Amino acid sequence: MPFKKGQSGNPKGRPKDPISVSLREGVLDSIDKLKESLEALPVGSAYVQGLSKLLPFILPRLKEVHIIQAEDVHIQQMSDSELRNLSQLIINEYEQRPLLQA
Repeated sequence: MPFKKGQSGNPKGRPKDPISVSLREGVLDSIDKLKESLEALPVGSAYVQGLSKLLPFILPRLKEVHIIQAEDVHIQQMSDSELRNLSQLIINEYEQRPLLQA
C-alpha cells in the first residue's frame, strides 16, 4: 500500500533511541562536571596542566609548518628530488588557498 503524498508512514515521527539519549545525557553531564572541576583549580600551574591535558581531545593537532625565505633557496644548487619536493609543496599550497576574485 503506497503512502499518500504529504503523509508519512510514521505520523508521530521516528521514536528516539533510549540508549542514544541516555548516552548523550551522560556525556553532557560529564562535560559539565569536567568544566566545574577545571574551574575549581587555582589559576596557575594546576589549571594550565589540566587544560593542556584536555586540549588534544578538544582541538585538532596542527601540522608543523616550515617557513623558508626566498634568499635561502638556491634553485641551481638543488638536486632533482629537492626540486620535485619543492614544486610539490608549492602546488599543494596553491591548491589549498581559496580562489581570489580579480
